[in-house]
Amino acid sequence: MRIAMLGWELPPFVSGGLGVHCYHLTKALAEKGIEIDFYMPRAEGVKAPWMNLVFVDDSALKESTPSEWGPYYRLMKEASKNEEKNGVPYDLNFFEAVNRYNFLCARIVERSNKKRHYDLIHCHDWISTKAGIDSKKRTGRPLVLTMHSTEYDRTANLWPFEWILNIERDGVREADRIIAVSKMMKNQLVVRFGANEGKIRVVYNAAQLDQFRTQAKKEQFGINSPVVLFHGRLSIQKGPEFFLQAAKKVLEKIPDARFIVSGKGDMLPRLVEMSIELGIQDRVTFTGYIPAEKLPLIYAISDVYVLPSVSEPFGITVLEAMASGTPCVISRTAGVGEVLNHCLKVDFWDVNEMANKIIALLRYAALRDTIRKGLSEDLMSFSWEKAADETKGVYEECLRG
Repeated sequence: MRIAMLGWELPPFVSGGLGVHCYHLTKALAEKGIEIDFYMPRAEGVKAPWMNLVFVDDSALKESTPSEWGPYYRLMKEASKNEEKNGVPYDLNFFEAVNRYNFLCARIVERSNKKRHYDLIHCHDWISTKAGIDSKKRTGRPLVLTMHSTEYDRTANLWPFEWILNIERDGVREADRIIAVSKMMKNQLVVRFGANEGKIRVVYNAAQLDQFRTQAKKEQFGINSPVVLFHGRLSIQKGPEFFLQAAKKVLEKIPDARFIVSGKGDMLPRLVEMSIELGIQDRVTFTGYIPAEKLPLIYAISDVYVLPSVSEPFGITVLEAMASGTPCVISRTAGVGEVLNHCLKVDFWDVNEMANKIIALLRYAALRDTIRKGLSEDLMSFSWEKAADETKGVYEECLRG
């Protein structure tokens, strides 16, 4: 089976979980004999020897003539001239860059398909959906769309951007099969996007769990206080403000507790201000971005991991924390909770109950031990091999018509 997979990024260049997902999923699919051409914007230093990387940029036009590419070609050439003059990557805003990538990608897929046919096209989220739809029309190949999150999730249902919602609606309508990362996501696609439930398949995410199994302990680093961790993008979707509000209440009962806020995002300045307003700034550490190789240590030195997301279609960080042996308190809106039995769940807005659950885990060793004993059982439900098997099953079903 030969597929064209349309993505946006791969490690070491990642802005979220999408690049990491594509990296591990393609590797597992390749081990099952699936041949993959992976399309993405050009990025130096990306290595994925199990598949063919196809970088989408102006150099892809060398074998073509401007007449093949339509009126958008002029805009791309002008952008290249501005790049040379101004010394910046592109004289385009983000949305124009996405449009440009999607426009080019579909035409390169079409050209590659003429040389050697693909069995199907697979795209991920809104950022490559337009290319996926266009590629389907140009090649006649079926389209699989994986929905990791929607614009409603990313904006916590407050101010979704209609332009992106329209792309997501188009993708849900045009795709031959849709992969949802949780039942929660499947339900959202049916209710909010009018998706045909019959063409949606749920395939849960996974994590590279061996990477997070470490024997490191916080005492090795001279830390003797209880540690509570938030790790994720500092955005309204992830609910870090609820974490700080709960931290204030925990400190009233356990004053020596320390709270780590790991990650970067647009909310960082406001969160720092908030910690000062709450009077807990001396008990909260903002680490900024943590590189992947250091993440296992952050989880290992933490007594509790908290995911207070307002809307979380899955939640890979929960699996990472559990693999590190760290008990978790997660939002009931996290899709990963559909499968987990050994974690504590709470409404994201209920900071009193969130604090109570954190306090219980910090105070009662028996509760922590009971949860830890069940982590391995929960984690058996998740692996990239399983995700690849189920994804391959979706491919085969799609090809059967």
